[in-house]
Amino acid sequence: MPERLTKRVVDSLHPTAAGSEVFAWCGELRGFGVRCKPSGHKTFIVQYRNDMGRTRRMALGAYGRLTVDQARSLAKVHLGNVETGSDPSRDRQERRDSMTVNDLCDFYLTEAHAGRVTHKGKIKKASTLYTDDGRIRRHIKPLLGRMTLNEVNRKDVYGMLAAVTAGKTSVDVRTRPRGRARVRGGKGTAVKCVTLLSAMFNFAIRRGLADTNPCLGIEKPGDERRTRFLSPEEYARLGAALRDCMLHGVSQTAANAIYALALTGCRKGEILNLKKSSVDKAGRCLRLADTKTGAQLRPCGEVALEFLAAIAEDLADDHDYLFAALRGEGPLVNIRKPFDKMCAVAEIEGATPHTLRHSLATVAHELNYSELTIAGLLGHSAGSVTARYAHHVDHALQSAATAVALELSVRINTSLAP
Repeated sequence: MPERLTKRVVDSLHPTAAGSEVFAWCGELRGFGVRCKPSGHKTFIVQYRNDMGRTRRMALGAYGRLTVDQARSLAKVHLGNVETGSDPSRDRQERRDSMTVNDLCDFYLTEAHAGRVTHKGKIKKASTLYTDDGRIRRHIKPLLGRMTLNEVNRKDVYGMLAAVTAGKTSVDVRTRPRGRARVRGGKGTAVKCVTLLSAMFNFAIRRGLADTNPCLGIEKPGDERRTRFLSPEEYARLGAALRDCMLHGVSQTAANAIYALALTGCRKGEILNLKKSSVDKAGRCLRLADTKTGAQLRPCGEVALEFLAAIAEDLADDHDYLFAALRGEGPLVNIRKPFDKMCAVAEIEGATPHTLRHSLATVAHELNYSELTIAGLLGHSAGSVTARYAHHVDHALQSAATAVALELSVRINTSLAP
């Protein structure tokens, strides 16, 4: 009698010298076993006879991804279904044959919102899923949605990459009374769509819904890193435009947010979502609850801290966001239009709000700070390995943040009223 299938049994299984597959069957649960291929790869399987008397064999998952106990639990479910007249292998194949890319997209988003899809070991953030949903609705579904998973091949993926790059999925639609979506496509969006589609196919493979990923081996255009930064003269012109923002139809709140972006080098979302509790004068930092790399204590220069603290002190008791929306509740969500208007007034071309982040890094480099220090100022994950455990910002980082913010305030040469 075969013994009960255990981790010891699976670990002791090795391919034969002849290069043939080797099987080990569980003596306790009939039909449950593990297959070792000539490569040494081990997969849990179930074997049974369907209602037509035909022997079927179905893979449950790879050893390593599944433990023996997990595989045994899955085997019990499938073998139990066989006893009621089901054919798990046939049912799986039917699902694979009928599931479309549209279906996969919907299933992926549902599972991701439920916290059952991870990226680098972490549950996807709501903001990431919002972006994923937009790329799915605007690009992936219109181009590949009606195809079944086993129909999609590399040629189709290259076709999607070319179509999005050429702007064939671009659209300008009204989304709400005061909102609209301007979808332009382009090379960067195309690359991100292929990356997302690849992640969804990998997810489908893990769930037993697909066998291959057609995105593997796709040659994607190189990532053109943004190198634009502001010169001292451009900083001065931007400062002049911010001082006269009201004359050019830009609110003081938006101008204050742009100034804060320039002094801190924070990401746009990090600044717009700042609350009273985010500004820690005593700790000489910003307490950011949600960033690209998780919650952070971000070093903040004294000039920037004083400016943000003054805004926080002037807020009414029932207001929490430092840069509140002019209509309704919550923070400002559109800083791009005011920024573009200020740049037009200042005769600055080719800049975005993110340019201010690159510019701060450039100024820090000009002040002879190391790449490690600059990474810490920007909140990059490599900036400080101990940041996850420390409750106070490193004094060297805080000193650097103060020096850089002071230099930036001199270049901008403006003092905005909170």
